[in-house]
Amino acid sequence: MTGARSCFAACLAALLGVACAGCLRLSDPVYASKEIHADAPAEDGRSLIFGSIVIDEFMTGDLNTVSFVKIGPGAERSHRGANRVNLFRVFFPRTMKDGHFIIEVEPGLYELESFSTSGWGQPRTWKTRDEVRRGTRILVTRPGVYDLGTLRVARGENRMYGEYAVERIADQQPSRQEILRRAIAGTPWERLIAARSDEAPGGGGPAAPP
Repeated sequence: MTGARSCFAACLAALLGVACAGCLRLSDPVYASKEIHADAPAEDGRSLIFGSIVIDEFMTGDLNTVSFVKIGPGAERSHRGANRVNLFRVFFPRTMKDGHFIIEVEPGLYELESFSTSGWGQPRTWKTRDEVRRGTRILVTRPGVYDLGTLRVARGENRMYGEYAVERIADQQPSRQEILRRAIAGTPWERLIAARSDEAPGGGGPAAPP
């Protein structure tokens, strides 16, 4: 009898596991339909980094994660990032989609440390070299929305696998700016941009480091 009960319990646990996995899969269409959207700032003094990564390499798949490291002020290092692979992602605002991402940060000097892709081929993590890090540095001072622009990733000059070049583009295409506009719509970030635009001569400028 004890053996039968143990077998029944094991089968029940397995069925529950399958059911839970199915529930997570059923949430995928809901998550896929969600647009990038920012939460209200977690505390006063915070800023929002908006950026895009385009990878010109066959079968790299979609952008999965992006990680920035805070390198100053001071010697202590800390990390901030965004991803689209969180287990409970459907329950939270989406911070990454189609290569675009938003990250809330405190004041400091940041640079891109790594990003990862998956979906078509094998998952891949791209570690940035020193010159790429320097080229992606962004100084966050007073609260605002900082547009990093678009980072275009392509094979290096010798076209060898694993060697790549990164070009940072000040991308102000209307379609990309519309993604940012929708991401901050109805949030304090939107009001912050409006206030900064009013301060600037002529007003109405694009999101950029204040």
